[in-house]
This record gives sequence, structure tokens and C-alpha cells, in this order.
Amino acid sequence: MNADLMSTIEALQQQTDSAGILEIMYDAIEDYGFERFIISGLPDRGVDVRPFVLLSGWNDEWYERYTSLGYVHLDPVARNCFSTTLPFDWSDAPFDREADLPARRVMDEARDFGMDEGFCVPIHMEGGMQGVVSLVGDTSELDDKSRLELHMLALYAHGQLRFLNTRRTDLAPRRAITSREGEVLKWVAAGKTASEIAAITGLSQRTVNQHCENAQKRLGTNNRVHTVVEAIRHKLIAL
Repeated sequence: MNADLMSTIEALQQQTDSAGILEIMYDAIEDYGFERFIISGLPDRGVDVRPFVLLSGWNDEWYERYTSLGYVHLDPVARNCFSTTLPFDWSDAPFDREADLPARRVMDEARDFGMDEGFCVPIHMEGGMQGVVSLVGDTSELDDKSRLELHMLALYAHGQLRFLNTRRTDLAPRRAITSREGEVLKWVAAGKTASEIAAITGLSQRTVNQHCENAQKRLGTNNRVHTVVEAIRHKLIAL
């Protein structure tokens, strides 16, 4: 490994939260010509991907569309991670554009968001769990050395995020959410939007969003769906 990569990996291993890893990853992938990235686990078919996302550097609008519509199960790049242990260019993920219309839709919509090329590193974990680090950008100038360095970077970034999540889950004391936060999360679990919850509870939409954010911080979760899952798991709310 070159000195810069070693320094980056050391910096990743010293981070204690995802915000620090986000900043390091943005700086690191820029040196290889990439702009955005996502680090995630890959769920079984039909399972919501959002609780599995460890860190997103995607465009917010595309992230919301991709995760809420279950595109992970249609995405040929994500699917190919189950078939190989080696990093690959997005363009090398096999699918039939004529026959596999859902996969074509995902790829075409991604292109509309400026995500037509990329580099993907499959992550294979214990117990058969799958993960992925996917980078957005042109791969035409990547040589073998750069691909190896990106592979190493992805493994360490994914590993550190999993370590932080595991430590937070296993060691950090859980703080009870407030009754108002619990009420809001119940409506989130019922599929209500922030504006709908505001109308039901008499709160402002801004206050509803703040309660969700506060509950997320208390439970150490990544997003609202993950927050609801954890609240139910720890019997903080009942549906």
C-alpha cells in the first residue's frame, strides 16, 4: 500500500462516528475520480434496505427513491454482489436490457441523476451476510493498482462502520425516548408522512421532524425506518 492509502486507512480506524468516515471517504475517492458513494449491507429479497445502510454519500433525492421503491432488489449492480467476491465496474454487472425491464429502469433512472458509471466492491461477511461499497464515477482511467487500493479502502471503511454500529448496539446504554417521540414514531410506523403526522397530532411539521431526529439520536440509528425497528425491538413503542 502507498503511504497516502495507509494514512487514510489509519484515519478511518480512528473515527468514532459516521460523520468522520463520510468526510474521509469523500476526500479519498475524489483522488481516484469518484464523486459519491454508498456503504451498505444487502438484504434478502423483499426486505427493506434502509436499516442496512451504513453510510450514504448519494444524492438525497436518488437515495430516497432507490430505498423507498426497493430498487436494491432490481439493481443489477447490487445483485451481482451475490455472485462475485471481486470488485467490478457497474457496466460489467450482467443483465439483459431487452428482457429485464425493471433492471433497465433502475439503471436509466440512475443515469438521470448523473450516476451512469461506477465501481463496486462486494463485501462478504460472516454468516453469509452480503454488503457493498459502491462508488459513482468514471472507471476508464483506473489501473490495477488503483482498483486494488479502492478495494482495500472499501473493506476498511465498511469494517469500521460495522464496528461502530456493533459497539453502539452492544455497549452503549439505551436511553428511553420521550412519550411524544414515541407517539410520532408510531405514526411513522403506520406509514404516515411528516405532514400527515402534523395534522393528526396538532404539531408543526418541523416539530414532527425534530422528534424523529431526536429519537434517532437517542437510539443511534441511521434513518427513520431503522429508528422504528429499534424502538419496537426495545419495546419503546407498541403497534
